[in-house]
Amino acid sequence: MSGGGTRLALMARLAEAVHWDEAVRRHENDAWAYMRRKLSEMEAPLRAYKHELFTDAKTRLLADLNRPLMPPGSIEAYKEAFESLLPISEYADLSFHLDPGADRESRREGAAAVLAGAHSPTLFDYEALPPERRGRVWEKRVAAMNARLDLDRLTQIAERDAMTSAKRARVARRLRRNLAEYMTVIRGEGPLRDEITPFMLARIEAAVAANLRLLNRWR
Repeated sequence: MSGGGTRLALMARLAEAVHWDEAVRRHENDAWAYMRRKLSEMEAPLRAYKHELFTDAKTRLLADLNRPLMPPGSIEAYKEAFESLLPISEYADLSFHLDPGADRESRREGAAAVLAGAHSPTLFDYEALPPERRGRVWEKRVAAMNARLDLDRLTQIAERDAMTSAKRARVARRLRRNLAEYMTVIRGEGPLRDEITPFMLARIEAAVAANLRLLNRWR
């Protein structure tokens, strides 16, 4: 599947997760389970799209490091992109080798060595780990989304008394609305842009992870 195809598949699953209209209700009767399933179905296209972003960024960086002079501002731009694509330890190693004071050959060799063994984990990789192994950076991103999406309050509502069918439907409705509103903000007004940058993708992943944590507690 091409980059455009994986991006479209990724956004299609996300769009489906935040819609609960008459057409969906003809075939589905549990809004909670439906949202959880659609967010979970993001795993394959997310993994493919993130791999494409990582491969593209790596290829462009190594090509630029071969130039006599790096384009102005490019080192900072690459650092921002890889900060969203790499685990913190690999990002720190790469940043060390991108020091502007280093000579061109050592920068390229060092960056190539780090990126040769690097990988770009997805939210599903982080969430499959025990909480203590997910890392502070990831947990900080998800915590920020809990606050941004009002999930702490919705969790308190879910925990209060029994989780009835009516409560599930009510909380699921708020989850859909809050996530849809956040996606509108992060992607901008008007038609959806063609590109999902690493910066945007990191925030989409954290938002989906935060929602899935809540949804998975009451399956």
